[in-house]
This record gives sequence, structure tokens and C-alpha cells, in this order.
Amino acid sequence: MDIVTVQNLHKTFGKGENAVHALAGIDLSIEKGKFTAIIGASGSGKTTLLNMMGGLDTPDEGEVVVDGVKLSGLKEKELAVFRRSKVGFVYQSFNLVPTLTVKENILFPLSLAGSTPDPTFFAEIMELLHLQDRLNAFPHELSGGGQQRVAIARALIAKPAIVLADEPTGNLDSKSGQNVLGLLKLSVETYHQTLVMITHNLEIAQMADRVIRIEDGRIRA
Repeated sequence: MDIVTVQNLHKTFGKGENAVHALAGIDLSIEKGKFTAIIGASGSGKTTLLNMMGGLDTPDEGEVVVDGVKLSGLKEKELAVFRRSKVGFVYQSFNLVPTLTVKENILFPLSLAGSTPDPTFFAEIMELLHLQDRLNAFPHELSGGGQQRVAIARALIAKPAIVLADEPTGNLDSKSGQNVLGLLKLSVETYHQTLVMITHNLEIAQMADRVIRIEDGRIRA
């Protein structure tokens, strides 16, 4: 069963001679409950595609459907609700709020939506990501790997339809990166979570259920 469908996606930045065709007719489907890796050189269109799936950017042409929701035509408030309820984001730079504790950072998306966490699920996530003893700590008190584990917990806590990860191990040393990747993969297996990850690391890509290569805004494999 496909949870994401992308049809004839086009996106151009700039005009005239300076125009950059980031996406040049992408057709793609993402299977539910699988780990999909997207690889390609810098500027190939990977992040633009991920942003389209997450409702962070809009195409010039084409359609994106995520978990039955057509993104075209949604107003900004509707897109914000979509992002909170359907998508979990994990970035290279963690994007944690420095003045909030670990627990507050994890629950931040639910707070924005006026929701409360499922206590059993929250406890499971804390155990899975080894965060149960760091809930009152602040981000600067954690290692890079620890901060990324908090970011993963934040992405998972609202039980999103899909998790989008943009180079999540890019700022980590090799050992921490492997640990974080292992935890992301474990979350896919434990919660049947759909994960789409951008990576330059071919070793990481080989751990995915499916690898998609993008070149010059087109899918090549």
C-alpha cells in the first residue's frame, strides 16, 4: 500500500538564464511502513522533493498526495495542520528549542496542536530512544547523538503517517550516526513507521528497503 504518491512534479527556482530546474517531472510512490532512502549529488533535487512531501514547499506543476491528503490547493493554515498531524521531521541540525527541556521539546508538536501524549506510547518511545533519564535536561547538556535522539522522539510522538529525515546523521560522528540510524530503523520496524531519508552515505542507503537515486531533478533508479 502506497502512503505517498507524487505525480509529474516540477519546480524551478529563479528565472531566465539563472533558472534552476530542481525537479523536472518526478513520478514516485512510497510504500507504507518501509524505509526509503533518496540519494544524489548536491543540487540534484533531493531536499526539494522532501520538502514537497512535507508540505513545506509547493510545486510549479504536479500533485503530491500523503496519506490520502492532496496538498495542492491547501491554504497555509491547512498545511500547518497537515504537517503537525501527518509528518514528522528530522533534520541534520536537530532544530531543538534551547530554552525547553528534553521533554518539552519532544512534546512541542502536541502542544502546538493542543493535544496530550498517549502516556504508554510516550514511555515506549523514551525507552526505545534511551531518553527516560534525560527528560529534564536541556539540549546543550546532551551530545550530538543525544540531541538527535530527542529530535527523533519529537518526530514520532504525534504518530505521524510519515517521517521525513534530511541527512539526520550529517552532524554526527560515525559511531553516533550509526546509533541514530539504528534507532530510526528500529522505529520503522517497531511501529510500522514510514521513513523517507535523504543521505549522501551509500552505506546508510544500503540499510533501506528501497533506494531512489535522483539526478538533475529526475529519478534515475
